[in-house]
Amino acid sequence: MNSLREEARRDLRVYMSRSGLSLSDCAERIGYSGNSLRQFISDARYGDGDGHLTAKAVLDWLKNNPVSIPDLPGKLYETSATREMDAMLDHIRSGGWGILYGPSGAQKTFLLEYRFAESAHEAEPGILYIRASPSGMTPNVLLREISAGIGAPYAQSTAGLRRSVLYAIRRRRASLALVIDEADLLYRYVETLETLREIGDRAQPRPGVAGVGILIAGNEPVTKIFENRRGVSFEKWRSRIEQEELHVLGPSAEEAAGILAEELGKDKPVETIVSRCMVLDPLSRKSYVNVRRLFNVIRDVKAKRSGHAKGRVN
Repeated sequence: MNSLREEARRDLRVYMSRSGLSLSDCAERIGYSGNSLRQFISDARYGDGDGHLTAKAVLDWLKNNPVSIPDLPGKLYETSATREMDAMLDHIRSGGWGILYGPSGAQKTFLLEYRFAESAHEAEPGILYIRASPSGMTPNVLLREISAGIGAPYAQSTAGLRRSVLYAIRRRRASLALVIDEADLLYRYVETLETLREIGDRAQPRPGVAGVGILIAGNEPVTKIFENRRGVSFEKWRSRIEQEELHVLGPSAEEAAGILAEELGKDKPVETIVSRCMVLDPLSRKSYVNVRRLFNVIRDVKAKRSGHAKGRVN
């Protein structure tokens, strides 16, 4: 009986992680009060004894309402930069911390979103991708994002959310890679950064589980968020993320030419298109192909072809 309750609790957390629904949202859909389902998913004593009836109701509802898995954001072309970023993600998924940065158009966000969508197919998703908000990210907002992503029990206050998140992480059977993208937006949110570090430090996972790895990602300014400021030292942060630091650029001219040939065929003036998409990284002074520009060109060429084809039919 207890194993059925444990199965329902585990599956419900995974469902919330994949769907983004809160515990209260799920309770309303299943037909229970928020407090009742919150008690069921916790270690507290439950109303119908061992929770068998509720567990069956939860599992039946989950079976009849499968969550939609996030779609892959597009086709991922492997380049030297994507291989480097994948190696970094492997480090994070094994419990390491690191910082990833590079100029606009280096394919950072695309790769992170792609791997996050792939991870959603796992029994217990191993990557949680959170994009910092330009409108502000307080500790409470961050914890709510993490809580929804890992299916932590509902909590209202910041302190309650922190306890709930740590509880859910400690019960995981798989390590968690926590990815914060566009993290340069967190520069003035010192308390949020410290809350994030505390989650990583206090996770204390099950034996054999690596725990929580943290990846801080963004454009070049992201490297400045851990500079000491008046009355604030980020020594604990730097001692962790400086162990693994990666600066990436977009594809090389040769890699971009290969992408163009596969997308448009070999009859297009590849060298001309590549040269139009080449930019100079102000930090390293190295040239690279801006992926955003490259795929805008590919989109425009395909749209033009489609328009010509329709014109011939008409």
